[in-house]
Amino acid sequence: MRKFFLHTYSKSKSFDLNTESALAAEPTGLGNSFATAYKDSDKGKHLVNVTPSFEPIVLKIYFNADGSEGYANYKGLMLFLAECGTTEFLFEYQDGVTDKYCDVVFKSATKSEPNEEGVFCETFTFERQTYWYERVEDSFALKNTAADATRFPLGFPFGFFGRVFNKKQYVSNPFHIAAPITITISGQIADNIRIYIATLDDKIVAEIKLSTNNVDGRVILIEPNTKKITVSQNDTVSNGYGLTDKTKQSFLYLPQGDYYIGSDMTQDDAGQIAFAIKRFLLD
Repeated sequence: MRKFFLHTYSKSKSFDLNTESALAAEPTGLGNSFATAYKDSDKGKHLVNVTPSFEPIVLKIYFNADGSEGYANYKGLMLFLAECGTTEFLFEYQDGVTDKYCDVVFKSATKSEPNEEGVFCETFTFERQTYWYERVEDSFALKNTAADATRFPLGFPFGFFGRVFNKKQYVSNPFHIAAPITITISGQIADNIRIYIATLDDKIVAEIKLSTNNVDGRVILIEPNTKKITVSQNDTVSNGYGLTDKTKQSFLYLPQGDYYIGSDMTQDDAGQIAFAIKRFLLD
């Protein structure tokens, strides 16, 4: 059975569309669509571009299958959507085989009276922004860990005095769209921070340089999905965009193919740089 959920982008709040007070049915727009562009020549038309052109996701939502009049249930969903505002949020789709997400924005909702049978059903439309992507992101961290607490094999391990230092990690992206990489920096890192993507023969294809090291209690979050860099310390959150070297990238995206992700951390650093790679699906 298909199931649908809505989440704020941080996943701090969710709305279940599979209950008797809000039951989604008759979905459309869950597939994929592409726009093609051609150029005319003496030899005929030639394909020059193919771009995703997602149809809107449309759901009929029944608000009184629980026997209520449904208006309070409708208002509950509208309050959730008001909290999401005009920014992107998450649409979750479980089809019984895979559990996946896409980013959407709220476009429209009808509002009418219950029909002659007393059924209160309204049509909600969400503009889809992305391909579907996996629920569980590919995650790993570059850090110094105890050997007995480290899973093997690592992409690039070496041991010393019962420790394992993971300085770079092999990663692969089979999809034709570059995968956004969320980066979380925490703990003690002595030198200014550099993070890079390199080919398997060590040619740098993208890198981030920060004009800061890091200390215990401070967390730097580099989030390409929302285009934000934040610094959290002592219950205070500030904008960290000014820390970046503007001659380099502000955010990292993993191209199609096989690469290493690495950093300039040393084995003496007690902190870590954690990565979460969004995996897109042609589903």
